[in-house]
Amino acid sequence: MLVKQAPISRCTAQMSPLAIGKWLGRFIRYITAWVLYAVPPYRRFEGSLTSKEARPDGTYFILVAGEIIQVDWLTYDMLMVGEALRVRATRDNEAINIDRLMP
Repeated sequence: MLVKQAPISRCTAQMSPLAIGKWLGRFIRYITAWVLYAVPPYRRFEGSLTSKEARPDGTYFILVAGEIIQVDWLTYDMLMVGEALRVRATRDNEAINIDRLMP
């Protein structure tokens, strides 16, 4: 009785051990960078909201204390230029939390 084997894809059949090692190295570097940018220490900024910007691709940014910080659409709509803010952000300047400061 003959047993049919599953066809081997061309991509797998042609990958040398060196190519697999390179791919694995890139994958590990990507995961490491992703984890490192999401964990503490977080950056903190305090100052007034200078400007807001919405890009056509759906990303939203605010400018606080000379730093451009990425926020979500709801936060973008709720904040007004001139407000005093304290922002905690990741190393990639993505906002984690934003506090309004009262005088």
